[in-house]
Amino acid sequence: MRKMQWSPECKTGFEEIDSQHRLLFAISNEILDIENPLKQQDEVKYLLHHLIDYVDKHFKTEEEYLVKHSYPGTKEHKERHEYISKQIRQIVTESKSMTELKEHLDTMLDQWIRVHVLIEDKKFSIWAASKGIIK
Repeated sequence: MRKMQWSPECKTGFEEIDSQHRLLFAISNEILDIENPLKQQDEVKYLLHHLIDYVDKHFKTEEEYLVKHSYPGTKEHKERHEYISKQIRQIVTESKSMTELKEHLDTMLDQWIRVHVLIEDKKFSIWAASKGIIK
């Protein structure tokens, strides 16, 4: 799996959200960097807890922005957040080995970045710009 690269196309225009996205990319990259999950179990567990906690914090922040600005896609966006959160937890609880867990997380994180950040969050960003909320 390739590393998550922050680029201008990832930018939403909301500095707090962008800052959190950068940190989520960094946490994801730390997980991707683990070469031997069996030998690095403590690190994997730490990163998983950190990821879950930070994802929850990030989604809460993002949803506050959606509600504050009366984004018409708020309900669907929240549902996607719930799905991603559930998916992360499911991978953690249902993986039969550390290697399987890492493989599933690698795939899920990659898809999340590509679909959620680059498409769904971008929709909110474009909408906010069209309303003059951000430049």
